[in-house]
Amino acid sequence: MRGGSVTVHRSDCAAADAMRRIGRAPVAVRWGDTAQGRVTLVAESFGRPGLLADLTEAIATAGAAVVSATVEPPSEQRVRHTYTLHLPDAAELPALMRAMRDVPGVYDVSRARHRASPRPRPHRT
Repeated sequence: MRGGSVTVHRSDCAAADAMRRIGRAPVAVRWGDTAQGRVTLVAESFGRPGLLADLTEAIATAGAAVVSATVEPPSEQRVRHTYTLHLPDAAELPALMRAMRDVPGVYDVSRARHRASPRPRPHRT
């Protein structure tokens, strides 16, 4: 664990293979109900009035629930929305992402890439 987060990889993932090659031992995990899931998506769009309402409507219509949302201030007419969503059926993720991309002004929707938190700096006294 680095930076206070854990990443789970499928056993056939290239990253998991790389970790095994450098001597990191795999740890077995079990999931509860795998039909449900939580996902963080990033929607990149051109700013326009009503965009937030249209995106949240697309999310709700797809059956997902918003756990948290962040909208960054526009930069050069572009806006980044980050949504953490609860999906009642994880198999519906591709359809949800398509529905979000179909919202006018949205040009990309992708899964968020989580970065490790910065390591704390040593405290000098």
